[in-house]
Amino acid sequence: MSNKSTIIMRRRGHVLHAVAQWEGDMLETFPEGCDLNVTVSRARSLRQNNTYWGLLAWVIENGPEWIGRKWPEADHLSDALQIDLGYVRYVGMFGGEVRAFPESKSFQEMPQDKFNRYFTAAQGRLTEMCNYDPLPVYLARGRERTAA
Repeated sequence: MSNKSTIIMRRRGHVLHAVAQWEGDMLETFPEGCDLNVTVSRARSLRQNNTYWGLLAWVIENGPEWIGRKWPEADHLSDALQIDLGYVRYVGMFGGEVRAFPESKSFQEMPQDKFNRYFTAAQGRLTEMCNYDPLPVYLARGRERTAA
C-alpha cells in the first residue's frame, strides 16, 4: 500500500487547511506534530472542471440535435473535441500505424494553464458547432435552477 496521497489544501496566511472533510479526516490519521513531506503546486479548478463536463452534457441534451446523435455521452464529445483540437498523445501500433488518442485531462496530468487553453479552444469549437456560444446559456440556466 502506498503512503502517498494527493489532497487539496487551501492557504490561509501561513497555514494550510484541508478543503474537503475526507481530506481533513486523512490528515487526522497522522499523529499531532508529525512532519509531512509536502509538494506544493496549484490545484486545478473543480468549478471549471464541473462547468466543462456540465456544458458538454448540456450541449448534448439541449444543443443542435445532430450533436447528441453523433456523441451521445459527454465522454464521447470530450474525446472528439480533444482530437479535433490537437490535445492528443500519439501511440505507435504494432502494425506500424500511429494513432492519436485524447490526452489525459486528469488533475495530476494536465496542469491548470493547459486546461485553461483547452477549455477556451473547446468553447470556441462548441460555439462553431452550435452557431452560438452555449456557455453563457448553460451558466444562465444553472443560475435559474439554483434561484428556483
